[in-house]
Amino acid sequence: MSYPDQITLSEYITARWKQLGVKHIFGCPGDFNLEFLDYIENDPELEWVGDANELGGAYAADGYARVKHGLGVLVTTFGVGELSALNGVAGSMAERLPILHLVGLPSTRLQGSHALLHHTLGNGSFDTFSAMSSHLVAAVGVLKQGSRWTEEVDRVMGVALTECKPVYLGLPTDLFHVKVSSDGLKTPLPYPHSAPPLPSSEENTLESNPVLSHVIDEITARFKQAKKPIAIIDVCADRFGCGPGLRKLVEKSGIRFFETPMGKSVLDEQHPQYGGAYVGKNSLPAVRQEVESADWVLMCGKLESDFNSGSFTFDLNVEKTIELHSFETKIGFASYPTTDIRSVVPLLTTALGKAVTEMGGPRKATDQSLQDAGEAQRAEAEKVPKEDMEGEIRHTWLWPRVGKFFKEHDLILAETGTSAFGIVNVPFPSNASCVVQTLWGSIGWATGAALGVALAATERKNPGRTILFTGEGSLQMTIQEVATMVKKGVCPYLFVINNGGYEIERQIHGVKAQYNNIQMIDHQMMLPFFVGKSNTPHASYAVHTPAELDALLKDAEFNVPDRIRLIEVFMPRGDAPASLLNQAKLTAEANAQA
Repeated sequence: MSYPDQITLSEYITARWKQLGVKHIFGCPGDFNLEFLDYIENDPELEWVGDANELGGAYAADGYARVKHGLGVLVTTFGVGELSALNGVAGSMAERLPILHLVGLPSTRLQGSHALLHHTLGNGSFDTFSAMSSHLVAAVGVLKQGSRWTEEVDRVMGVALTECKPVYLGLPTDLFHVKVSSDGLKTPLPYPHSAPPLPSSEENTLESNPVLSHVIDEITARFKQAKKPIAIIDVCADRFGCGPGLRKLVEKSGIRFFETPMGKSVLDEQHPQYGGAYVGKNSLPAVRQEVESADWVLMCGKLESDFNSGSFTFDLNVEKTIELHSFETKIGFASYPTTDIRSVVPLLTTALGKAVTEMGGPRKATDQSLQDAGEAQRAEAEKVPKEDMEGEIRHTWLWPRVGKFFKEHDLILAETGTSAFGIVNVPFPSNASCVVQTLWGSIGWATGAALGVALAATERKNPGRTILFTGEGSLQMTIQEVATMVKKGVCPYLFVINNGGYEIERQIHGVKAQYNNIQMIDHQMMLPFFVGKSNTPHASYAVHTPAELDALLKDAEFNVPDRIRLIEVFMPRGDAPASLLNQAKLTAEANAQA
């Protein structure tokens, strides 16, 4: 798209968003961003979402960025607005999401005179809040009079995209309409999955980068000697867009692959080489045995947080492990900081493919007995156990059963708690995506994120269905964003597990404690309350038995995402997935250590 030589700074910023494929903008209006919001509202390619509050907007931008594998944009006002969003921004930092947090600031004149404005602390300081954000983002840019505005905009956004982390951009009100050169728009910003510039051919690449050449040769040599090679896929491989490349790698090499909870669904879980979820001591027994007996482990995009590793119980031989990270490669005890996963994966795929050919073709990555045991274990995970269909709904039955409900292209969100742990061992259909906040674990995130996910889905060729699993306690923290879903006309499935309080906390500590209880609300009144007098299609269901839920999931009309649906699933207090029970034990042990 061509632009006039001179455009407003606001137009420059929104043009950058459109170049990056951003269509939905999240946040809340405030008097220090209102005139900037006019540029969004008047742009036919951009859609202002308008969240119920800034925290929900931050969660929604996070979910949007996950599905888009690109930039999410959050717009708030100075002070009161930006601080309300910070918990969500911090989660994006922890979980490696490229979010632009644009904050409308008071004018440079008012800042310069240290005016005692509303939304300030009354001390004449205007840099306190950006300083607070600086600890939670990868870059801060506060535009000032006389600064190189477009260069600073591009610098900050470039950091978000190359590092897959949130950034902060402060835009004063008197700079909204200033004229700037549009020349910068001719140079594209990088995408998160863009590898650093490399020569055109593999030979030239390796010749011009001896460190990269050594890394590929060393990994390949170790692969040739291995008897039980495997790969483990983790979250940063997904953030930097390496999923398709890693699929080629495992297929050309013939190795089995596993995923961590944060790496779930990065590769096809219906693939014949898929082995299951590896979570250290919290893994299924056959998965743990196969992974920990491997003599060549390719760890891709590792983020070894406690819930992602069974409280740091990965038991991998360091000497036999290769780690492909966002900005370095580790082979055994050696580190190569000038290489990165985006550069290594395509070259390693070619090298391992040649190695397999030289070795006489693909081979089994593990002993047949281990493979058979692993496949039997996964078949058991897919199997819906026999249950008293008129009794209570329990987790051992629930998760395998909803696994049968999932379809290709579905976007499945699981809130921190029973849902996130229940879903981890359920094999997903091809092209279905798992969206979970494992590291930051902010209860209430999933409802806000579901809004962003549902809107991102509308931009896809195959939208699929947005399916949320959350607890009734988590829902209360961000329930207002359900109203935003109604406003935007999206049609997610909202499964609300009602077990009378914070079950994950009870499993860790305080089984009978009052602080793990919540005020119970009538969920069946929620959608009618938010829909109000509009004609938005909606439906609510209350299911108490496996028979009721099974019949609902089988209903053909229910399977069509033509309305927003709330499904309240009543479950007994104290019941939890086995993986949560194991993790609660590991967490309690870790918390008790001096």
